[in-house]
Amino acid sequence: MKTLRITDCGLRIAAAALLAVAALLAVSIIGARGFQPSVQALAADIKVDLSREQVGRPPAAFEPMVGTWLVARDGADNVIMVDGRPWVASKDNPTKLLIESARKLYGTSNEELMDNAKQFAYFPVAVLRSLDSFTNGAISVKFKTIAGDADRASGILFNVKPNGDWLAVRYNDTENNVALWEFHNGMRRNMRFSDRSKKFMLDRAAWHELKLTIDGADLKAWLDGELALEYTLGSQPGPGRNNTPPNPDLIPANNAVLRPPVAGKVGLWAKTDTTSYFKDYVVSLK
Repeated sequence: MKTLRITDCGLRIAAAALLAVAALLAVSIIGARGFQPSVQALAADIKVDLSREQVGRPPAAFEPMVGTWLVARDGADNVIMVDGRPWVASKDNPTKLLIESARKLYGTSNEELMDNAKQFAYFPVAVLRSLDSFTNGAISVKFKTIAGDADRASGILFNVKPNGDWLAVRYNDTENNVALWEFHNGMRRNMRFSDRSKKFMLDRAAWHELKLTIDGADLKAWLDGELALEYTLGSQPGPGRNNTPPNPDLIPANNAVLRPPVAGKVGLWAKTDTTSYFKDYVVSLK
């Protein structure tokens, strides 16, 4: 029998991770409760309005899952700030909270969610409360990169599944590129980078727009109005290195987030110690 040695630090990280995925389950319940005061539903658009939000408090329109998400002030505007460094475990028992939330949603605890918790913890995410499932249309947000030692990545979270799997399109200020990532079975993998020969050198003192459009299986990511990458869900992966068989988790038949149609929750995404500002989050339903 193997003996596991867990450090205090490891316990804190694991606890915070479990609490984070418990929040994902809670979002499914919260999202069904109706109108949120900081969300404006205009025709087929959902626009997050931060003007009445209280600075220093979590944004009412989003459920923070990982990382510190607070309303901050940038000039005359209220914005959402993510700071991935200081998040810590709650005093409440995260395992108990996770099991309770899983039972509310599924009638039993979700072991798959708990298995995903460790890797999930390294990506600050906040899920939009007011939309249960997004399939076709567009998601746009304005962002400003503030700081980050390990990473400076700002993105759009989408196709979030009940087991914690997701897709995200992001801009990385350390690499000056746009990328599409998938998270499945506790692992994050790249699906597409923008053209490596082109660097998106953005002014960090200015606001920039990241936009994702979804039309059936076709995904497109735009940065400040310029098409940055395209990807087709359901595409079969090529061979691995040295012509080895492809990773089974990249085969759409084995991975629900890679199979069309998109059908899941949406939100905001960052990486590790990224500090970024976000505003003008808009979901346009098609």
